[in-house]
Amino acid sequence: MLDKAIKDEEMGDFVAEILMPVKTVKDFRNGKKRESEMKLYPSYLFVRARLFDDEGALLEAPWSFLRKTDGVIGLIGGQNPVALKTEEINTILQQVADAADKVVPKISFNIGERVKITDGPFANLAGNIDKIDADRGKLEVSVDIFGRSTPVELEFWQVERDDRE
Repeated sequence: MLDKAIKDEEMGDFVAEILMPVKTVKDFRNGKKRESEMKLYPSYLFVRARLFDDEGALLEAPWSFLRKTDGVIGLIGGQNPVALKTEEINTILQQVADAADKVVPKISFNIGERVKITDGPFANLAGNIDKIDADRGKLEVSVDIFGRSTPVELEFWQVERDDRE
């Protein structure tokens, strides 16, 4: 959307790059596993733009364009825009790269919580969560199999909360 506005308003000479950092999250809805994007910095959009001329004076055209863009409430620095430091940008870009390397489960569970298995060979069995490995998106669930409590490793999306306690 903003890319189109930049082209329509001929702001390409001023606005060089737009970044809205996101991470991919997994969730399970209506029996289907799906992935969606979640913003790393909700309500923030990072824009690399030339807002000052060679003498350091604020350029009105790009400044006005950014302020009047639909959805923009304000800019960091208010009437005096503040540039992020290179280290800050590098940190944000590293977070984006790290987030791209792994899919984060959207659902959160607690140790001891009762869950029902919805997928795999243990589907329809219920058990209690013993361990949570959020980085890998895995749970260890104790399930009663042949009268014995057996630990089973499952992915987050393979279980749902069991409200029938």
